Amino acid sequence: MPPEIDDAGWTPTPGAAEPLDEFEMHDLELIADVTHPVRGSIVRRLHQPRTVAELADLLDVPVTRLYHHVNRLEERGLIRVVATRRVAAVTERRYQVVARSYRIAPELFHTMDDREMAIAMGSLFDVAKLGLQREIEGGGYRNVTAPEEHSCLSLGEISVSPARRAELLRRLTDIVREFGSDTDEDAPDATRMTLFVAAYPETF
Repeated sequence: MPPEIDDAGWTPTPGAAEPLDEFEMHDLELIADVTHPVRGSIVRRLHQPRTVAELADLLDVPVTRLYHHVNRLEERGLIRVVATRRVAAVTERRYQVVARSYRIAPELFHTMDDREMAIAMGSLFDVAKLGLQREIEGGGYRNVTAPEEHSCLSLGEISVSPARRAELLRRLTDIVREFGSDTDEDAPDATRMTLFVAAYPETF
């Protein structure tokens, strides 16, 4: 039986399943793609299916600037075509992420040398930093009436036993997974937020 075509003319791609909850990145190039300024923004906006033209509107960039990045993400298996439709002589495609969250595969920590690991980890901090700076420079933090309900930014040091450290990391991971997989994107009043968590031992 052929796939059903919806009212807007979109035909689902056969075999395109719902996004996984989590995708493990097994090489440094995947990490570079997810943390790339443009490709990372594309990934974060494809939790729901969108065309390249829709992405261009959301990112406020020319559509021609995005095709290379979208093709790269598709080739690397980070996004996929989930629906197509014919518009005149052109086939339009809708893309979606293969997973709602991405994490570095544990075994990669044992194969990276110290410099590679520092670059990979540092790129995650760079993404969070640049996003925060853009929001502040764009006036997103001006006249916030309830800061505790708007955002949370904390930097500090704590001393904990190994057991308490394990408990802290487990609880943080549970929160990230809960809110990362239970998205409210379809809610009319939903706000897109960046969630960046870093907890690591200091030895220097």
